Amino acid sequence: FTPSLLHRQSQDPDNFARGHAPLSIVKRITFTTATQTIGTIPANSVILSRKIVRTTKWDALTTFEVGKSGDTDWLVTTAQANLTGNIAAGEAGEVEEITGLKVVTTATPVILTINQGAATAGAGWVIIEFEELTRP
Repeated sequence: FTPSLLHRQSQDPDNFARGHAPLSIVKRITFTTATQTIGTIPANSVILSRKIVRTTKWDALTTFEVGKSGDTDWLVTTAQANLTGNIAAGEAGEVEEITGLKVVTTATPVILTINQGAATAGAGWVIIEFEELTRP
């Protein structure tokens, strides 16, 4: 079991002028990961990006979504993050980034829905970057 992390990323030039970096929910996933809540986006936030990082290639079709109660693919749909190789050859080290801002008006738990199918290998990370609009 690897707990989800809520943390600040290191400063980068795009965020330096504001004085702080975006917040993130970071969750390690493997072919044995079960459906679960991976964190909560606070009220009055904007989701900036969603990234799927493959560290070990999945060896069989695995359906995968990230969303919220009542809308399981709100942030990432299976079509956007095919863990078996939607991009290039689907090898380890590849990153899929889903862009497009999402406004969050009330605190919203983020739910990872995953069905490993016949997979016996596969690992990576889910990274959700967001900014609280009320932070100074």
